[in-house]
Amino acid sequence: MKNSTLVYPIYFNVAEYGLFGIILGGIVAIIIYFNVVNRKNKTVAGFLFGGKNMSIFSVSLGLIASHLTSITLLGVPVEIYLRGTQYWASALSLILVTILTAVIYLPVFHRLQLSSSFEYLEIRFSTHTRTIAAVLFVVSKLMLLPIVPYVPMLAFRLVTDPLAGRATAVVCVLCATFTAVGGLQAIVSIGMLTVFLSLAGTALPAGLALLPMGIKRMWEIASHGDRLVLYDPDPEMAHHTSFLTVTLALSTNWLWKVALSQSSLQKLQAVPTIAKARICLAISCLGVILMKLLSCLLGLAMYAWFAGCDPLLSGQIKKHEQLVPQFLHSLSSMFPGICGIFIIAIFSATTGCIASTINSVSGVIFEEFIRPWMPQSTSELACCKIMKLLCVLVGTYCTGVVWCARELDRLQHVAFGVTGVTAGTLLGLFTLGIVFSRANCSGALSGCLLSLLLCGWLLIGAENALASGALTFQGKHLATTGCGKVNFTHVLVNLTSSLPSAANQIPTKPLQSLFKISFTYCPFAGVMSVLLIGVPMSYLTGKSRTESINPDVFCPLTQSFLHKSQMRSLTESLEVRPPDTQEVYEALDEALKQLKDVIDR
Repeated sequence: MKNSTLVYPIYFNVAEYGLFGIILGGIVAIIIYFNVVNRKNKTVAGFLFGGKNMSIFSVSLGLIASHLTSITLLGVPVEIYLRGTQYWASALSLILVTILTAVIYLPVFHRLQLSSSFEYLEIRFSTHTRTIAAVLFVVSKLMLLPIVPYVPMLAFRLVTDPLAGRATAVVCVLCATFTAVGGLQAIVSIGMLTVFLSLAGTALPAGLALLPMGIKRMWEIASHGDRLVLYDPDPEMAHHTSFLTVTLALSTNWLWKVALSQSSLQKLQAVPTIAKARICLAISCLGVILMKLLSCLLGLAMYAWFAGCDPLLSGQIKKHEQLVPQFLHSLSSMFPGICGIFIIAIFSATTGCIASTINSVSGVIFEEFIRPWMPQSTSELACCKIMKLLCVLVGTYCTGVVWCARELDRLQHVAFGVTGVTAGTLLGLFTLGIVFSRANCSGALSGCLLSLLLCGWLLIGAENALASGALTFQGKHLATTGCGKVNFTHVLVNLTSSLPSAANQIPTKPLQSLFKISFTYCPFAGVMSVLLIGVPMSYLTGKSRTESINPDVFCPLTQSFLHKSQMRSLTESLEVRPPDTQEVYEALDEALKQLKDVIDR
């Protein structure tokens, strides 16, 4: 039961404001450099792909930064705190996604070198398929874009007053907008800054929190609190932190993000060769896994710190999203400045994420909906200026929503759901075209339509189940028995007696409805819907003529099958059939006539 404790704001000290000013100044310097001093982005390739001659190091850090959103830095430790360490299995998902991307998807797009990833769907299927996919992408990104700065704004409200927190979020969006105007090189530069800040902002608090207790004591507290979950085989699909969910559902979502999203493909095509692109993928995979594991460690340290007195139940915070800043504020009593470092890392990560999203959305809007209507004689410089103007317009939209909206909690969940639905459908469309050589336009459109209907139905049903309380995301046991203890060590010593054992957990309820399926399965359901409908429908409506299709649109494995099939057909057509006796006589007679004519001459 909550007490009447007031939630006091945690204000930055002078040093933290100074550090924040330095980082903000660094971001502004990057913006000025790539928008005023180094104005080389006069072509579409220069703006979207950085001239396609960037270094492996910078692109790898840019790919890592695309995963380090504020949602990751704030959400993963809270997930560990509430539900245990099963999230560690996401490292397996990242390894699988990296392998699939390098083997199946990357070779196709690196050969074709397309300005927009959706141009592939027109080459493979039809213009209608391309337009539908582009609309889905733009709508989902425009819905998600205002949510990205909203999550850190909740954290900033804990360190400043609400108006200043909102103003800081607006400054973040404005910086991201002008970074996007600077092109991919500016975005990658912000990404490099983000990686180092995020590494420091996650590793330092986790390491410093272990100094009073030690890693062994933290491990014991996490074990008694049932937070050490290495393998949760729970098959119930409403449980969104089971091993199956973390590996299968997250793999589907990340495969779209890493292999096929416009922002990721821009970075992977910014290096000159596919070998270098694969190296970038491998480095980014290792970097993201490291950051995920550090976030898990931070979550365990937070649980060991608050195991006896949950800040939400005790009234110290209003939402669990504020748990990390509250923990850092408690830690700053022993290590001043640590709270500022983490929140500055969040600011930088949010800026980089928004800038990358604005840049990719603007590029897709231009390539899909504006360029087809422009005269072919339009110069590259004019095209580049139009894309920069689109970046400003998209950034203005995001700024307006962040400033005007009071609460985005409900929209946040809907936006994540819509993003999952579109990610699954789009991944299914691209996979259908890249892997299945016999797929045609009819199969792609029918699979896309069914996927949207099915996933939309599941999403709406899940939203109603959440609103009615039929679907809940239950966490582990939280306690307040240690509240009021004046000595932190005393709380740790007496903690084990107040924590429940794993045998006393609340039993899970059996799955009773499809609407109780966790929304994290929406991308997987979307992919399977497209494939299970698209492939049979393609065969029913007539096989596509693979001999008339550019073989570069297929992955290497599919190309090898096609090559073997064509060689087999050629061999069969060239087989020598048994000679006919009459034909042999006629050929001999013709040869003798020609020989007689030669002799007569």
